[in-house]
Amino acid sequence: MAQGTERAGDTSALDEFASYAGAASALDAQFLSLIDSASSEERFYLYWTYNHLTDARLQVEYLEAQLEVSLAAESDVDEASARTMLRDQAQFVRRDLDNTVDDLQQNMPEVRRLNHLEVNEALRRLLSEMRATVNRLWAEQCARMVCVPDP
Repeated sequence: MAQGTERAGDTSALDEFASYAGAASALDAQFLSLIDSASSEERFYLYWTYNHLTDARLQVEYLEAQLEVSLAAESDVDEASARTMLRDQAQFVRRDLDNTVDDLQQNMPEVRRLNHLEVNEALRRLLSEMRATVNRLWAEQCARMVCVPDP
């Protein structure tokens, strides 16, 4: 039985996804700690920002799982189907991460406390890194199959 073909970029994407999981877990802990000690006004803003982290993290985890399915495919037909789903999911995650970054930039309330500022900057860096990996993964899939450009 054949197993899915590992393509250029698959291993680095998996390594990067693993790195993001660790960074997201650390940010998760930081946000929850800040939320516990925040005033009511600050708490709302922190939860709002934390929800963006959670959404991005789940989308990237699902994309990672789809990449693993592609690598574990037992036939060429299964791999082609899995790679098509991977391409489509990567395109969705690209848009979702773009929207998340835009929402954080445009709608983030004013931050007064230094530790809140630091965690926000760490979140933005993480989202930017995730977005770069997802963009590259999507482009690699599009190099081998037809892709519909983003609107």
